[in-house]
Amino acid sequence: MAIFVSAGHNPNGIKKDPGAVGNGFREADLTVEFRNLVLGSLLKRGFKGIADDDSETLGQYLKRIITGNGSVVLEFHFDAAINPTATGCTSLIGSDADKNDKHFGNELVEATAQILGIKNRGCISESESHRGRLGLMRERGIVALLEICFITNASDLKKYQDNKFTLADKIAEIIIKYENLIN
Repeated sequence: MAIFVSAGHNPNGIKKDPGAVGNGFREADLTVEFRNLVLGSLLKRGFKGIADDDSETLGQYLKRIITGNGSVVLEFHFDAAINPTATGCTSLIGSDADKNDKHFGNELVEATAQILGIKNRGCISESESHRGRLGLMRERGIVALLEICFITNASDLKKYQDNKFTLADKIAEIIIKYENLIN
């Protein structure tokens, strides 16, 4: 079907949303950058991803995209905490996740933890998140959200900056694996 890749939060849209802020960075800027790195890596491998538009809201994006059972859907975020030593990456999947969603979420978080050298906080259900329910999880296909690292942890951010190209390539590889699995 298709690959859908989006950046959590929006630096330029109708409803500007910087997301979390920490260590001189805005989550929205980091997620757009990383989304674009992953899209570039997909393109180098002969795959085209459909991305959110930086001028639209999440609701507009979700109305625009047409996902199906043969789709891979992934959104990027950066976590935040009051404690500046909170570290790690987490993936989130829908409350109704099937085995493919679970495997996808686990591979994403394992690869991120290994490449960045940070704690693997696991793959959790959206119901275990502080939001409880996430709009993206209503899409069809293999769906996950990846919290790459803590924007509020200077060490996490440095590891991300030092390894973002390697991470983007690995995430693209995982996306392609699941795209090929279901098509």
